[in-house]
Amino acid sequence: MATFLMLFLFRMSVCAQTELVYTPTWTAQAQFAGFYVADAMGFFKDAGLNVVIKHPTASSTNANRLESGESQLVSLQLASALEMINEGSQLVNVLQYFQQSGLMIISHQPMKGLNSLNGKRVGHFRTGASMVPIAIGRKAKLNIDWVPLISHANLYLSGAIDATLAMSYNEYFQLKAAGQRLKKEQMLYLRDIGYNVPEDGLYVTKDFFKKHREEVLKFAEATRRGWEWAAQHPKETLDLVMLYMRQNNVPSNVYAQRWMLEECLRLLTDPKTGKRTYRLDPQAFELTSRILYEGSVIKKPITYQQITQP
Repeated sequence: MATFLMLFLFRMSVCAQTELVYTPTWTAQAQFAGFYVADAMGFFKDAGLNVVIKHPTASSTNANRLESGESQLVSLQLASALEMINEGSQLVNVLQYFQQSGLMIISHQPMKGLNSLNGKRVGHFRTGASMVPIAIGRKAKLNIDWVPLISHANLYLSGAIDATLAMSYNEYFQLKAAGQRLKKEQMLYLRDIGYNVPEDGLYVTKDFFKKHREEVLKFAEATRRGWEWAAQHPKETLDLVMLYMRQNNVPSNVYAQRWMLEECLRLLTDPKTGKRTYRLDPQAFELTSRILYEGSVIKKPITYQQITQP
């Protein structure tokens, strides 16, 4: 009888837990492997959390879901978070997992720095890391015709644009898979020209953090465990990624996801130490804020204290 009562009370406590909804930046893929691992391996449950992963849609972005309260935790690129804060949002970075930039520029013609893009049509993502090269171009007074794209390489392949922004773990592979034989001088990594800004991190609103600090920090720690497990078990992690993609009806390509996972695991490491810190580096943050401010993407510099845990 006592055993049954304990089991009953345990189940009641689980049911009474507040549901935490996490939304990544895009549809299911290896970019979010650490979260899938934390979910599938029970790291969230070990922390006493009831977590649901809901991916965004074109009409319901992760930023929109965070602002409306539909999602309590979201992944955002640092540049996106700074734009949102500039527009009045109150955000807290509780885990910085991508310490490096995966952003690159791919051109039909050889490049010698960003000045080679002057007078060119360049494809860019509508939000996120695109704001960094756009800001740099503005400050340098380059005449670049920025052409918005979603997440594919068709504009570049068709010749409709001279160059395109690409993520090293995604669109770059798409171009290679499409038969593009890209030479070194056609590719420019932002991290190689002094703009190695942090990208994906975990964010909540300040109001939610104040009310649910313990749960948020437990979620962040479980996610850290997820990424650490992924780094130690890449083959099993890839299997999990493919499972989540199938469950979310996302067309899966094991070769593309293996490439993405390997590159994302590399982005986890601090470029100065080679370690996975999961912390937003103050100097890297200041670089990002300064680039966006000097390029008129944000109206005033945002301080490190504004975005870190109060």
